Order: sequence, then structure tokens, then C-alpha cells
Amino acid sequence: MADSGPQKLDLQSEAQIQKALSGIEGVNAYGADGGELNIGVAKKTDEIKDLEKKYDNINVNEGVKELKPYASNDLVGGAGYLVKAGEAGGACSTGFTGWDGDGNPVVLTAGHCSKIINEDTNEFDGDTTVGETEQPSTAEANGGEGFQASGEGVIGKWGFHNFGGDLLEGADQDEWPNPSESDIDFAVIDVDESKYNVKGGITDWTSADSDDLSKSTTDITEVGAHEEGAISKSGRTTGKTDGEVLPRSEYDYDYQNVGGRWVHGFGVTSPADEPFSQPGDSGGGVYQGDTAVGVISGGGNLGGESFTWVADLDHSLEQSGTDFNLEKPGDEAPETPDAPKAKDQTIEPGEEVTGKAEAGAEVEVTWKPAEEGEEEGTDNHAGEEGSETVKADEDGNFSVEGPEAEGAYTYTATATVDGEESETTEFEVTVEKDESETPAPDEREISVDPKEIAASDFVKEDEGVTITVKGFDEGEKVTLEVASGPENVKGITLEETANENGAAAFAIYGTSASDPSAYLGKYDVEVTGANDTEDEDALTGSFEVVADEDGNGGGTGGDDDGSSDGNDDDGNGDGSGDGGSDLPRTGAELTGLAAGAGLLVVGGTAVVLTMRRKRNN
Repeated sequence: MADSGPQKLDLQSEAQIQKALSGIEGVNAYGADGGELNIGVAKKTDEIKDLEKKYDNINVNEGVKELKPYASNDLVGGAGYLVKAGEAGGACSTGFTGWDGDGNPVVLTAGHCSKIINEDTNEFDGDTTVGETEQPSTAEANGGEGFQASGEGVIGKWGFHNFGGDLLEGADQDEWPNPSESDIDFAVIDVDESKYNVKGGITDWTSADSDDLSKSTTDITEVGAHEEGAISKSGRTTGKTDGEVLPRSEYDYDYQNVGGRWVHGFGVTSPADEPFSQPGDSGGGVYQGDTAVGVISGGGNLGGESFTWVADLDHSLEQSGTDFNLEKPGDEAPETPDAPKAKDQTIEPGEEVTGKAEAGAEVEVTWKPAEEGEEEGTDNHAGEEGSETVKADEDGNFSVEGPEAEGAYTYTATATVDGEESETTEFEVTVEKDESETPAPDEREISVDPKEIAASDFVKEDEGVTITVKGFDEGEKVTLEVASGPENVKGITLEETANENGAAAFAIYGTSASDPSAYLGKYDVEVTGANDTEDEDALTGSFEVVADEDGNGGGTGGDDDGSSDGNDDDGNGDGSGDGGSDLPRTGAELTGLAAGAGLLVVGGTAVVLTMRRKRNN
């Protein structure tokens, strides 16, 4: 028994550790300390759970993700890149890196970096060509002279790109075109992923000496609107800088003339000796905390301070129709499913324990005896524990067979959907037998009324003999057979259905009113039910048709054991002698049933015995 329990892993030997971890996927970190092995995983798999159960000196910690190695071709926000304009060229800065709606890598930057601008007229002479990234260690932000290519290859090609609206020409500003919502300074570079790895975040330039700006970055988790207060930027000329958003009370403008064109955005100031941006920072990412808010559009001086105009990113994305994601579509962590729902419940031994979860979820249900005294008043001698995984149906319902042993149990249920595990739901189940008594079935009885009838009354449709039985199941088919009669009369078989009280009634009368004497004699009947077992005997009774001078003309008879023979209001055969009058009798049923009642043959004459039903009182 000791061998089947948890073992201790030998941590003195690295070979034993490697052997234990061999073939186990998902281990992203591990280390031994104080006789225990600590393992870091993104999420517990079944293999990891089995390993944890096998060794009692292994601790598993979730949420430890696999790290990707740094590379010089990792592309982040704030890096320098080169553009070509014929034989000439220049440098701009990447704003933010991410992915478009199809999962393709992109870089956001300033639209004017995509334009060849005539220095004399400010007219566009065409589009620039995207070149390579700039070697970070040689960039001006790192104290270099800049414009040195990294050697990693061309970043990609321009996607969407736009710089402002129509040119603002002439000295008379009243003649200038009005600004438009679409006047944005914004561009997208479609990245060649065979040459560059797009990574999230924006560089702080502290790792520039290594020529890998991705080693030290600020995480960017969302795109949003700017707010008043502190703000930061990263670009290839001045690196990471800080400033203050100009409040509307000081600079109440949405558009700024940048290079002879209106550009939508907002202003940022900083001390003149610590400029927020300089030439070459164009397109650099502007952010507040972990929120991307813009890219550098232009700059100058304002009242003795450094002034920068920022093209606001939320507005630019909306106007350009660009679908931008900070996480690659499809790589987002799947949503954690909702925890299963299950109420405390009381069941009989072996009855189903039920709950609800997301449709199609795999639900792991575990149970064990509750702590002694946890369920007050319960005879807590439960001895079963276990675990079972079931699948929720299309409506989310799931169930497992409950324990056989009576007592109180603690249950847990955890749902897994697409590999993601929900929080665990705990509930209580009490197993106890239903001590309420099942009512004993009514004794079966038969009543014949009358026991003796004059022939002239027997042939009257509203007279005849009524045979009432009780003690059957509701809806059970009940069959009456005339088992024997006078020698010259053949028997018949009739069928009825027991009512909600388990009672049924048969009425027999002669149809040959012209010759009542044909029916003279004693008749024995037997009544059986469709649910009868082999051990149950048929109910038996008899009646006799006599000549008029001998009979009593109908009336009340007794049952076969001499007791009263009517039915009470429940049709249970123990009333005051109305022959089961509450059982249904209708003319329509009479006609239909009469046709199938059968024949009594007397000599060569066909004589019919007909069943009828008594009418409700």
C-alpha cells in the first residue's frame, strides 16, 4: 500500500529530476529548494497534474509563460527606421507595433514620413520607400550620428498613409481650406515577417548599446484617448522623453498647421532644454501609462517652451478604418469559462446528482464524505469518495450517479472548455432514504348487482346485471369473461379500462326482448387485469336469470361474500347498492361497445349479451 502512495523525488540528482520531467510538456521553469521542486507552467495539463500527484515534494505554480529569446530583428515601438526618396532619404520613428485584423504584423507611424515633400512648395512629389531599421547603437538617441542601417533588411511596404488635408497656400488665411476630420498624419507599414519579428511594447532606449531595443520596453495594452497631465514618447532622435499635455484652457484647438497642412491632434509641452521631440522623432509613439494615445507629427517652440503636435491615435485609427490589435488575433488567451452551477441537494441512494455548466463543457465532479457534524442532524456515516468527468449536454445540464451510502458529502464541480478551466464550485449533497410509506394497494373486489334477476327485467336496456370491480391500476385494461352459463348459451368477453380510482364496471343485458326465457340460467364470470402476475387469481362472481314468477324484478343484490354490493362516490364498490353508478355510461359508448360485445347463442337463435356503462349520478 505504501508503494501506491505519493513518492518523493530525489532532488540530489539532476538526472532524476530530468528523468521525472522527461516527456512532460508545458514546464517553463523549475528549481529545487529545501527538498522541494518548484515547477512553473502556463497552465496545469493532465500530465502536470499526474506528476503533482505522483510526487509529494513537487509544487506546481501556474501563470509562468514561455519566454521568447531576444533577437536583433525584434521590432518594437520607438525604434528608428530609414526611408528613401529617390537618391535621398531620411529617418523616422516607429510608433506602435501590432497586428491587423487578419493577424498580419504592422507598424503605426506618421503619414508625412511616407511623402516626398518639395521643400520649396510643400507639394507632394510622390511617396517614399520604406527602408531598414536604424542600428540602435548608432542612433542619435544613443549619442550617435544616426542613419546607419541595421542590416536586417527592408521593414516592409506602406499600407494606409495620409498626411493632413489640402495645402494651405497664400498669406490670406481666410482663403485656406477648412479643416476636416480626415486631416490626419498617420501611416501603416505592412511588415515583412520573414525579416522582422513584431513584438509588443515601446522601447525606453536603455538597451540601445546591444542593438536590441526589445530588451527593455514599456508594455502597451490598449489604445485610448489622451488625458491632461504627464505623457511620454519614444523616438530615434531624443529617445524616451516626458512632457505635459496642453490643457484645453490654454490651447483650445483640435487642428494644427503642420508643414502647410491641417492635422488633427493635441499639443504637448516640455522645457526648452529637454525637448519632448526633435526632427527624426516623427512617427514616434506617444503614450500615457500602458495606453497608446498618438504619434509625433511636428514640433517647434511655444512661449519659450518645446512644443510638439501629436496626431491622436484613436482619431487616426477611426478615420483611416485601420483594424489594429496589440495582440495577434488567435493568440489571445481563451476566456475562462463560467464556474458550474449546482445547488445543495438531498437525494436517495444512487440517485443522480445534477448541475449546469456551459453547453458541451467537460465537467469534473469530485466528492468525499463531509466533515463530522458539518450537516447537523445527519447520520454522517458516508463512506464513499471519488471523481468522475462528464460532458454537459446542449442545454448545459450534467449529472453523475450519487453515492449508495447514506450521509453528507462535499462535492466540487469544475468545467473545462477549449482547454480553459473554470473556477471550482462547491456544494453539499445529502444521501438519505425516503422513509415515507407507499400506500398499500386496494384489495381487489367484485360486486354483482343483482345476483338474481327476472328474465323480463334482464332484457331491458336500462336494467340487466351490473358487475363492478375495484383494486386495479389506473388505466389498466380489465377483462370480464362469461366463463360458464346455461348449456345452450356460449360465453362472451368484455373489456373496460380502470378509472382513476382503479374501478371498472360491466353491464350485461339481453337484447332479445321477444323471448326473455332464452336467457334463463346461472352465469359465472371471471375478471382479470392486464397487469396481473402469475400469482394473482381472477375475481369471480355469478348471477342467475330466473322466470318472472320466481324473480324479484331486479333491485339490490349482494356480492359473492354477502357484503353490500353498491359503489360509493369513488366507485370503490362499498356504497349502498347503486351498482357503480358513478362509472361512465353514455349512449355513444353503448352503441360502439354493443357492436363488439359478442353473441349468446340459444338453439338456432342469435341472442346478444351487451355491455353498457353506468351513467354518472
